Parts: sequence; structure tokens; C-alpha cells
Amino acid sequence: MKSTKFNNYQFGKQDESISMAFGLEKHLIDIRKKNLQKVMSSFEGSHHKLEYVKTIKNVDFIDDAAAENINAVWYALSSMYKPTLWIMNLADIDVLTDSFLDILDQKVSKIVIQGVYNSEVLDFFTGLNKEVFFAMNIDDAVRTALYACDGGEVILYSPGVSAQGTQSICERGENFKYAIAQL
Repeated sequence: MKSTKFNNYQFGKQDESISMAFGLEKHLIDIRKKNLQKVMSSFEGSHHKLEYVKTIKNVDFIDDAAAENINAVWYALSSMYKPTLWIMNLADIDVLTDSFLDILDQKVSKIVIQGVYNSEVLDFFTGLNKEVFFAMNIDDAVRTALYACDGGEVILYSPGVSAQGTQSICERGENFKYAIAQL
């Protein structure tokens, strides 16, 4: 078998093909990432996907109003870099998975349930030894979240349910930003 020198390493013909394939794969992945990022940023509502909004009293506000299911919330929580207060709208605890509960345990220190009062949801999250608060609307949820934080935390608005009624993802995200601006 003929061998070839490549980047000061000695390869046989088969090894050279494998190395070239790995090199090509890396470039294809980079191209796909760039294209994927371009495509994803063109979707309506992409401005409300893990979007940094503002820092107040050493608390970062992140808008993830586009998170309409538990998988999207899982991704958002796994991306957090500080202890997290999660503002959510879940009305059904049956959608929670073991992997979601693991990431919740690791990343979330406090929870604000926003929306119609649901004792089953409140009791479930309280049973996880988290500080849990309840707010009827996003304005109260944001205010409650900020007052519950000690500083050095992230407030993540990641509802986990589809936008309700006539409200779109954009409206939901803009309402979150407006509530922050009122603080």
C-alpha cells in the first residue's frame, strides 16, 4: 500500500481517505451550522428565542417566548449559565419527562407560574423543593420574579405552551419586554 505524507503525519492510502473525510465532514458541519443559523433567524418570532433583554440589579432577563413545548423549555434551561428563575405557563404536569425534571433540578432555583391558578401544578413544583410563586399576568410575574431574586441570577421567560387566544409569540415576547421596561 502506498503511503502519503500529509501535515507531517504518515498515512496509508486508507488512513488518508479517512482523514480527508473527517476534514471534509468538519467543513460541511460548519456550512450547515451557518445555513441553519441563517434559516432559523428568518423565522417569525426568532427574536423571542433565548434573547437577552436587560440586566437589572445584577439579574439578567432572557426572553424565550418562542418556547411552546417542554422540549424547547428543556433546551432553554440547559443553556442557562447562572441560577435561574423560570417564568412559565404550564397547565399540565403530565408532559414533564425525567430528563426535564433533571435539568429543572440542576438549573432552576425558583419558579413563577403565570396564568390561571392551577393547584395541581403549584403543588407539584412546590413538592420539588423550589420556591414557587404565582402571578395572574406577565406584569405581575416579572415584578414577582425580580423581587424574588437575590442578584447574580437569570430570569428566563420560557412559557412551555402555545400562545393562547389571539396572542402571537411576538406579542407574548413584547409583553414580557414591556413588563421589564416598567420595573
